[in-house]
Amino acid sequence: MKEFESDSANVRIPAGYSMVTIKLYFWVGLISATLLRAILIADHYSDLLARVLWYLGVIGYIWFFAHRYHIAKRRFGVIKDLNLLGKIQAQEPLTEKDFEGLNYIMWSISVSKERLNYLVIFTFSVIAIILSLVLDLGFVKL
Repeated sequence: MKEFESDSANVRIPAGYSMVTIKLYFWVGLISATLLRAILIADHYSDLLARVLWYLGVIGYIWFFAHRYHIAKRRFGVIKDLNLLGKIQAQEPLTEKDFEGLNYIMWSISVSKERLNYLVIFTFSVIAIILSLVLDLGFVKL
């Protein structure tokens, strides 16, 4: 018994986003991450500035992660609707629509900026923790 039955002829493969859109969301995520990490430093100077950074960072993250969720949902939908995992595990022949779906998924992963985004967020987090410790322990007065 197959977990997913599909009528692959009726499955719509999503179109990928333009590079402009991909870069826009990359920058939204990056700026939001930077704003949230900057709170640690801003908090030493102004409660108001820290709050503004927090709100802007969270709003940016809501926008960014809503987009990431939508992409993940689209990719999963293609896999589920075409039963691609089941077909690959059973080593069944793939249809033209299956190849179109696989192409979309592979293209979407290959142009995604998420790996770079994770690296930058990790790096900025380490820097923010170090700067916050330096400020909290009084090694540097800015």
